[in-house]
Amino acid sequence: MPQPTAQSVELVIRNDLTEIAHLRDGLDRIGAELGVPGKPLMQLQVALDEIASNVIRYGWSDGGDHSISVRIIGQADRIDVEIVDDGRPFDPRQAPAPESQPAGRRRPGGLGVHLVRQLVDRLEYERVGGCNRTIITKQYLANRRGS
Repeated sequence: MPQPTAQSVELVIRNDLTEIAHLRDGLDRIGAELGVPGKPLMQLQVALDEIASNVIRYGWSDGGDHSISVRIIGQADRIDVEIVDDGRPFDPRQAPAPESQPAGRRRPGGLGVHLVRQLVDRLEYERVGGCNRTIITKQYLANRRGS
């Protein structure tokens, strides 16, 4: 049976942490359709959760209702996730490395973006038309059914 070569899903969520579950569902669906192994899928899921939760928590100072557009594109060897929001500018590539202090002495914050950098194969960012556009990519070798 031939493997699917590309799948995609586009989602729009509100700036509410409970909405992240929709992103997980979409990523799981693409991963299942393409036969993405568990480890790279989990790594991408953690990275997507971190990026989306940061946007929701820190993207807007007005506390109003906003939306985040997410496009998940699965290929035969990688998944690209594009996150677009109209929050304050934030380039995750420019976030400083976390302080190297014992866990009990560290100031909170700063680990999530560092973790994203470790989990994905590519992290891109641009500010376009007043919006943040962040792309994360995870490469994988597909599980081959029947082989």
